[in-house]
Amino acid sequence: MKVQKAPVRRVYPNPDQFDIFVIDWDALPQFTEEEFSELRYRLLLAMLGSLKDNRVSDKEKSESWLWLMSDDKTPFSFRTCCESEGVDYLEMRDLIVDHLKR
Repeated sequence: MKVQKAPVRRVYPNPDQFDIFVIDWDALPQFTEEEFSELRYRLLLAMLGSLKDNRVSDKEKSESWLWLMSDDKTPFSFRTCCESEGVDYLEMRDLIVDHLKR
């Protein structure tokens, strides 16, 4: 007996739902610098942990490696995460690369 699948019903949202000018930006939660610092620290641990974890996919390891090797200075870049912890990102990168080669 062949199971019939229900037809796919496509629902297209109203463009007004995505109007960024109707968002009450002041009502959104505000984060403190301490909370951003905690996020950066946890991101640093998670991304570095993924480089050594054999359960992590090759794609995720590749993304972590690109993040590690980037010199970007964005809010959650490797460089910014290290600087948030008071660590020189170039020295940290060298230590990590040396450790991963073992």
